[in-house]
Order: sequence, then C-alpha cells, then structure tokens
Amino acid sequence: MHFQIQFVFVIILSISISPILSETSFAQQKMSPHYQWKKFADPDTLICKQGHLLLQKNDENPACVMPSTYLKLIDRGYGNYDSSIMSKRPEMMNHLMQNITSNESLMYHWHDMLQRNPSMMTQTMNNWIIQMKENPEFLKNMLGPMTSDPKLREKMIQTMKNHPHMENSLKGHSKWMNSVHQPMMGSGMGQGMMPKTECEWCPDYQMSTSHEHSKKFANSDKMMDVIYDMWINSGISQDMHTLMLEDPSHMALMSEHMMKPMLDAIMDDHELRVKIIDLMLEHHDFMNSIQHDNPTGG
Repeated sequence: MHFQIQFVFVIILSISISPILSETSFAQQKMSPHYQWKKFADPDTLICKQGHLLLQKNDENPACVMPSTYLKLIDRGYGNYDSSIMSKRPEMMNHLMQNITSNESLMYHWHDMLQRNPSMMTQTMNNWIIQMKENPEFLKNMLGPMTSDPKLREKMIQTMKNHPHMENSLKGHSKWMNSVHQPMMGSGMGQGMMPKTECEWCPDYQMSTSHEHSKKFANSDKMMDVIYDMWINSGISQDMHTLMLEDPSHMALMSEHMMKPMLDAIMDDHELRVKIIDLMLEHHDFMNSIQHDNPTGG
C-alpha cells in the first residue's frame, strides 16, 4: 500500500512538473543567448530559436545565428565550430550540414578529400549502393542530372563505354539494342513511334547556384578545419553523404567532380546496373544522344 501511494505521488509530481519545464523552456527561447548565459552559466542549457545555431564566440559569449551566418562568423574569426555543442543538438547539426552540402566551395574540398582517400571512397560508394537499393529515389537523384545535362551526359556515355560489365549488359539487352538502332525520337520517322516528352522521373535540380552562401570564404583554413572535423567523425560523414544522395543538385555538382568512381561503383552492381538501363530507356533526351552517338558500336 505504501509503495502504491509513493508511485501515485511520483506520477502526480511528474505531471505537475512537466508543464512547468515546458513553460520554462518556451520562456527561455525568448531570452537572448547572452541573458541565458548570465542566468544559467551552462552552455548545455542554452536554447536557440527554431532554425538557428548556437555559436560560442571568441569572447566566450554565446550567439544564436542562422546557419549561413554561423559559417561566415567562423570564416571571419569571430567564433569556432564546436563539435561538443553541436553533437548535443542534433537538429542544429542537421541544419548546419544541410547548409554545408548546399555550398559549392565547401563541398569541393569534401569531394577532394574523398577522392584522395581510396578507403573512404570505397566505403562511401558501398554505403550508397545499400541506400540506393533501399530507396530507388536516391538512384534517380544521381542519374537525373547525369542524363539531363548535355555535358554530364557526354561524360556518362564515355564512362559507360569504358565499363566492361555495363557494355556487356547493354549489348545483351534486346530492348536497348532495338532502341539505339531506331531513328531519333521526336524527329522525322521517330515522331510516330514515341513523341519527345519531359523526363517523368527526373528530380528538379540546379547545376549551380548564385546564392550568397555559395560564395567562397576568405579564410579557407578555418573552414577546412570545420570540414575536417566533420570528416573524421564517422557518424557525421555518414549523415553528410545521405544528405548528398537526397539532393539532386548536389549530385549534379558531385558528378562534375567525380562521376567515374560514382558511376563505376553503381555499374559494378548487377541489380543497380539493370535499374540504370531501365531508367535510361525512359529518358528520351538521353536516348536521342545514344542513338545519335551509338556508343555500343551497333
């Protein structure tokens, strides 16, 4: 009986305290970071508004800023990336990673490190294969820019030519061989067979962006420290590469820098190789390029 009374008391107490904690947290969000710091003097208790990141400035005062501002302040030496602060705030970390993966100048260095590290490259591509099999949209996100953009498409065709497994698969695919020997779609006799249409499965993306957050940074050493700190953290690296797969615009950027290792890894896998062929057959602009160039040699 005594135990039951205690148990009921704990439940009542927790119910009564919970709204108080919630109200305290909500009220704390309205306080400036500096005021919170003076009141609580504990970085683990500091709260920022939704979408803002917590930055500990060099004068040891905290600030809540937007992700793009966060990177600018680090670049200009007003603060430093603190993995201990961000690791305790997954939502903030995700906002920061999304901002970084959309920044062309920062991602150039990430891609460069990836290409300089064969072990990391292999590990990343193996993980991509697993994710693409689980989520076919990731394969489309990668293939969409490659097949849609004329320059990337040309590089893709050349990569396919030099991949023995892919070439053999294409030559053994009757629908593919029939298609590449037909007149170009949307012109002449081909118009009656299959009218040219937009790619139904291609994701929306931009090859490049002129947004302010994509401009180069003044202090590359500081930004490289941020990138390297994330690079050596296996969990963050995994999350970064998943964000890349989710973003067709990033896949377009990545394809410019390192199409061969990306595409080779996918074409090495029989299941994904078949899916690539099926998707290419649905992409009329790409098939027109194949029919015009006829990379399989007939």
